[in-house]
Amino acid sequence: MKKIILIASCTLALIARENPFVPDDINITTLDSTNINQNAPQLDKVIAKFPSDARELVSATFSYKSVDGSIKQKSIDINASFDWHDDIVISSQSPVTDEATPALDVSVTTTGEQTKQAAAKQAAPKPLSIPPKIEPPLKSVAFMDLIKFDIFNSKIEIINKDQMIRDFIINKPDKIVIDFKKNVEFSTQTIKVNKGPLKKATIGAHKGYYRVVLFLDGNYHYAIRQSGNGYTLTLR
Repeated sequence: MKKIILIASCTLALIARENPFVPDDINITTLDSTNINQNAPQLDKVIAKFPSDARELVSATFSYKSVDGSIKQKSIDINASFDWHDDIVISSQSPVTDEATPALDVSVTTTGEQTKQAAAKQAAPKPLSIPPKIEPPLKSVAFMDLIKFDIFNSKIEIINKDQMIRDFIINKPDKIVIDFKKNVEFSTQTIKVNKGPLKKATIGAHKGYYRVVLFLDGNYHYAIRQSGNGYTLTLR
């Protein structure tokens, strides 16, 4: 029995491969190895939108995957105001390098004629400054001959001749209520606007005054002051 076991062991040793981890036909099988994980798609552009009560960006925190696969965070201070209507865009770009510009040492000799020309140029009258451009309203709507609204991006010009007696704001939905002193009679009407911050305006008559309700597209702080043609409502 011992002789049989010895003979069998020798036979197996003769037919065994030198390296059992190498395939039978090394010309057919490709031996590849990698420790690189499949990455997410290349960052192009990400657009973030904010609710209507957002006014300042304080900081941004990014969660990222490091080379070893762990999740880490990077925070960036911003501290800047912005318009919540705008899109905040996150994109990737190559770093900008500032190449040093060689300084040029140029010696200039001024002749007498050049001095006269320079003095004449300085004495020449300066061109008149260009007056600032007047911003046209995005839309203007009027109700009877009673009141008119000029709508801009961040303000509403209320054109009328009546005394304002009160104003207040109501949320959910966001709207500003303004009462003007005047005895008038008319049925309540709503004017659709959908321009700038104003979605619609409702005007209704009451005893001794009429009420204007301005429905806004979001949450705002507001200030109202008397102006030449009526009142200016500023939104921020």
